Amino acid sequence: MNTENVLKMILTSNVRYRVLLAISERPKTLGEIHEEVGSTKSTISHALSDLMEEKLITQDPETKKYYLTNLGVLVSAQIRNMVDALEVIKSFEDFWLVHDLSGIPETLLLRIGELKGAKIHRVTPESLRPPHQIFMELLKTSEWIKGVSPILFTDYPQKFMTLAFEKGVDIEIIITPRVYEKLLEISEYEIIELVREAPNIRLYTIERTPKVAFTVTNNFLSLGLFFPDGTYDMTSDIIATTEHAKRWGIELFEYYKKNAKRIM
Repeated sequence: MNTENVLKMILTSNVRYRVLLAISERPKTLGEIHEEVGSTKSTISHALSDLMEEKLITQDPETKKYYLTNLGVLVSAQIRNMVDALEVIKSFEDFWLVHDLSGIPETLLLRIGELKGAKIHRVTPESLRPPHQIFMELLKTSEWIKGVSPILFTDYPQKFMTLAFEKGVDIEIIITPRVYEKLLEISEYEIIELVREAPNIRLYTIERTPKVAFTVTNNFLSLGLFFPDGTYDMTSDIIATTEHAKRWGIELFEYYKKNAKRIM
């Protein structure tokens, strides 16, 4: 297999790309592929021939269905990942351009396509609701919460206390020493002691200030970033609800947890 030839063969033809992905779902006949892809049967036949020549697909002589070879499974998975990533990059082009991405490890940047289907919430003249207000509403039905927060909104502590003590929500939060000091300043001693003894609350500190603020729950992922000058963007959040996005968020949390120290 010639890498350049395969990439050129697939990516320079919308038909070949769509045919490959159509077959990746399940084996299909020419007629079934034609119905899904929508091009002419002649064009699809040429695409199938090209894909067979590169040993990405083959045909069952009895059922006449086309299916992926092992090479085709590997190639189609990578093509789909790349296309998903490009879609996420393009969808939030302005967001990525003006923010600091250093808070996301390269391993997860390479999997940015797992945020496909996410939406961005911004403060605009038409919608003056800040993203953190939307975030607070989404928390209401959470069963567990994991988050990294180098910033502190004054209404967060009370909200999280309510979720933990009244609804039994399991909470893990990583904060900076500075945020921890601020929490101690604004909280009563009795409340701090309750948190220390709560089995469903775990609080950690991390010395290096993360250039990202995010929360992942059983329902959603909320992701916010810093500007290059070091200030946090309070006007824009990416919200995703797919299983892929939530797993991505959990792995981001575990990345920071490895270097965090439990304090409560």
